[in-house]
Amino acid sequence: MVRPCKIDTTRFYRVIDAETRNIMLTAGNGCLSTGFHHMLAIYVELHNQGYRPDMPLDRIVFKGYAENA
Repeated sequence: MVRPCKIDTTRFYRVIDAETRNIMLTAGNGCLSTGFHHMLAIYVELHNQGYRPDMPLDRIVFKGYAENA
């Protein structure tokens, strides 16, 4: 059973599955906490570019990246 969302929550306890754990470890270069924060930073950037949660993920467009630019 899922509890209702509270916007003033300060602790986020969730059991994660193996796939989610691997994604977070990869995003954090082996650290779950860093991976979680990196994924939040990615969402902030997507939000700033106009993405909203009700939009399909295939609407996300990635810009090219050049290391020497």
